[in-house]
Amino acid sequence: MVKQIAASILFFSAYYVILTRARRTSVKVFLLGLIAAVLKLSEGLTTENISHVVDFNTIGLLLGMMIIVSVLKSTGFFQMASVYAVRLGKGDIKRTVSLLVLFIAVLSAFLDNVTTLLIFAPILFLVSDAAEVDPSKVLVLGVIASNVGGMATMIGDPPNIVIGNASGLSFVSFIVHLAPMAFLMLLILLRMLSRVVSVDQSSEAGLKRLASTNPREAITDKKLLLKIATIFAATVFAFAFHDVLEVDIAFIALLGAALSLIVANKSFEDVAKEVEWDTLFFFMGLFSLTHVMHELGLLSKFASLISMIHSRTLLLVVLVWLSAVMSSLLSAVPTTVVLVPVVKYLIELGYSPHLWWAIALGVGLGSNLTPIGAAVNIVGISLLKKFTGKSVSFGEFFHTSFAWVLTGLTIASLYVIVMAFVGW
Repeated sequence: MVKQIAASILFFSAYYVILTRARRTSVKVFLLGLIAAVLKLSEGLTTENISHVVDFNTIGLLLGMMIIVSVLKSTGFFQMASVYAVRLGKGDIKRTVSLLVLFIAVLSAFLDNVTTLLIFAPILFLVSDAAEVDPSKVLVLGVIASNVGGMATMIGDPPNIVIGNASGLSFVSFIVHLAPMAFLMLLILLRMLSRVVSVDQSSEAGLKRLASTNPREAITDKKLLLKIATIFAATVFAFAFHDVLEVDIAFIALLGAALSLIVANKSFEDVAKEVEWDTLFFFMGLFSLTHVMHELGLLSKFASLISMIHSRTLLLVVLVWLSAVMSSLLSAVPTTVVLVPVVKYLIELGYSPHLWWAIALGVGLGSNLTPIGAAVNIVGISLLKKFTGKSVSFGEFFHTSFAWVLTGLTIASLYVIVMAFVGW
């Protein structure tokens, strides 16, 4: 009982630090995770078992891609890409951002959504700067697009990977059942642009100036760009086939990072300032605290209350909304890990397998409600701070995404009921 109280205090202290946007948030969250280990609140929270506590597949992926993106940035690639994006959008800020949002969503369906945002965030910021629009609003749109695209397939985001492994459902089944909903939510997101992105004469003038520049002049080292682009493409290709190769995506990303450094004749020290260390240590602290809460049964006790609902239709709706609320507060992956055993138990009791789609949709949509709802949200805000010096508060993020998430959850509730009713 004492351990449960102590764990709860540390866990909610971490979220208080996050919600209040305290200084050195990542350091404080990491410190709280260390305190949980020192107090031995969980037997599994040891140095020998740390790989089972902290998702180093996520940490390694982030670190590797940050290094590759850093080297790619030094060649002028992102400046060139932003010019081409503006030209494709014909100098219109809404059209340009719409195209970028669409690209992010499509790529996120087949790549890890964090990787996708790492690629597109610098382009979003450059376009925002040229158009003199608030980059934080554009960033939130990019984050939501990344989560929506990831929701469409089994490999697009970590929660779907967890659900796919636990349920035994096929890759095609995920596309058939989730892609239509993801496509609809993407269309609604594009409609949000008129409300989120404001346009004036200075915006158009800034984009026209950017579009008038020669994109090739942005390249500082053409030979290096070709080499790094080849390594990057090979890394992305390997991501798509990591199951066949039987190699963790973290190792693939780190291999690509090491090759990029060698080709660019750089050391780890040279790119150290480009790595989002705050984000990496923040994740490690949060993973540790969530592990303790899970091991002590505090999260599973809350989730087990779901099994008390006897109405099959009501249970589908409750799972959609509950998983959404939990993911917005606890983050998507911990929520999925908690709910998967519950869904397994309910299906063994004879409930419909459509429960899997209920939590997949709930987590996929609800994770867009807060800055801590998913890994890509946290990474995106860190990139915003690094590239523009600006930040997004909890309230600003919530205000931007609330109407979209509420609409999505309402549609998703009806969607899973119809799927279950027709036996689809």
